Amino acid sequence: MGMAASQARLLSITARLTNNENTGQSISYSKQRLADQTQQITNEYNEALKTTKLTVLTGFNGAEATYTDISYNVMTSLQMAENTKQYIVTDTKGRILVSEDIADAYKASNGNYNQFLANITDLKGMGYSQSDLTVNRNNEIWKKLDTAGNEVDATPGEAGAYDTNEDTLAAKQKIHEAWDAYFATVGINLGDEEHDFQGTPEFCWKELALTDENGNYLDENGNPIPKDLDSDGDGTYDKWSSDAISNATSALGCGYVGYIKTDDAGNPVTDAAGNKQYDPINYEGTTQESRDLYDYAMAITEAYLRVNRPGTNEYNVTYNSQDLKTAANSDNASALQYYKNIFTKMQSSGYFTYTNTPADAVNDPEHYIYASVGTGTAGNVQKSPLYDNVTFEGALRDGTLRLEYFSTTDKKFVSTTISEDTCIQEVADERAIAAAESKYNQDMTDLENKDKKLDLELKKLDTEHSALQTEYDSVKNIVDKNVESSFKIFS
Repeated sequence: MGMAASQARLLSITARLTNNENTGQSISYSKQRLADQTQQITNEYNEALKTTKLTVLTGFNGAEATYTDISYNVMTSLQMAENTKQYIVTDTKGRILVSEDIADAYKASNGNYNQFLANITDLKGMGYSQSDLTVNRNNEIWKKLDTAGNEVDATPGEAGAYDTNEDTLAAKQKIHEAWDAYFATVGINLGDEEHDFQGTPEFCWKELALTDENGNYLDENGNPIPKDLDSDGDGTYDKWSSDAISNATSALGCGYVGYIKTDDAGNPVTDAAGNKQYDPINYEGTTQESRDLYDYAMAITEAYLRVNRPGTNEYNVTYNSQDLKTAANSDNASALQYYKNIFTKMQSSGYFTYTNTPADAVNDPEHYIYASVGTGTAGNVQKSPLYDNVTFEGALRDGTLRLEYFSTTDKKFVSTTISEDTCIQEVADERAIAAAESKYNQDMTDLENKDKKLDLELKKLDTEHSALQTEYDSVKNIVDKNVESSFKIFS
């Protein structure tokens, strides 16, 4: 029994030694994997030390140049245009990438530059106007001569009435000269009489009441207004009265500049109800110069005529140049030029934007692309380069998006690249490097802790192995002696 027990004990120790050695070998493999991970982390860190980013010159602090990390908002901002130069971003087709607000303003303007400017509103709801007038109709001072030849107060439109305010007279003259400049480009000549702004013919802002396809005037709900005049006395209403027409809808911007029709004697032409008849001034040009002159003349005419005149409903429209940032204030000059350049580019090359409103992208996929407006994504929705700087920089690097800047010499946008543009530089991305260093230190600390734990386990295994080996040798010696004794007895 003693010998059997010793042999059983020896087998148990042998098994434990084998398990000890296998465990040690497994731990050695784990330490090797840690070494491989350490090398990988080190390689990633060394690669991260080479990380660069694009920055752009945004101004100067004294004589020192100030650079800012590149982004869509930084590159295309009004501040950038004022401090360095105006950049735009285009796709490979040449279409300009604009903010969603600018895209909406352009779409709502239907190609009308003045309306586009008015649609570009700030946080206070103020839009822009290229009008440089500082007065309007409410500044007029109307007088007339009484029977004794004395100058007395008068009202606009009164027989013999004339404006005596030198500022408004100058404004009226400016309006006429602006229209003359436009007329000259399209071959229109209205003669000298149209300069008589005080009498007839005179320019006016005529609001257009909205009608349906059958010519019926519409009320504020879009329903046809019944005719209320029997012009031929046959008992059938066949015309609308001026009151009925005044009840028709008339939206802001829905109107035209015109001049009052006159006969050969210079008297205003009226309809059967005594209403003055107007000839609208429509755009008839074909050149950019002609278009610019027309838009400017329209802007100053609108600013002068479209005002709420106290005590009269003749020009009772919702318009106030005080609600607009106008060219009369020199502080707005750079903004007006900035938006003019963008508008012209949108007209000539097309435009697109990114939106987080799916319906906009569905209804107008040519101009609106559905994308996440933040740095995160919803499902597989792409990130918007308008908001995500990494996406924007990546698109510039791979050529998906391209840069142009406005050349004051060429008077147009010209192409540039991130490698050629002197205002753009590539520098070490210190924030990315710092983040990589932090990650490297954390990963190395984790690996070192794991390595120390494995070392402790190996040390424990070594101690256990030594003890087992000692016990194994002792038991084996006993077994060997027992075997030897047994052979002596049977021999």
